[in-house]
Amino acid sequence: MMQRMDLELTTEQARAVWQLRRRHPGADVRVHGRPWGVIVELRRHGHTVALAGVDADGLQLPDRRVGAAA
Repeated sequence: MMQRMDLELTTEQARAVWQLRRRHPGADVRVHGRPWGVIVELRRHGHTVALAGVDADGLQLPDRRVGAAA
């Protein structure tokens, strides 16, 4: 499934997305813009298989603990 996105990635962010795609060939890629960078989501068969936060310099942000849902 191909979706059109109106989000322009930096060259470094695009490289980070490419590296994630290499680890998950065939997965659908969704990129969600945030003020600090982007969240890259890779999905396969309707399920998320990988998530990564990537800042404007293309650095993958470390995982952080997510609090309980409200």
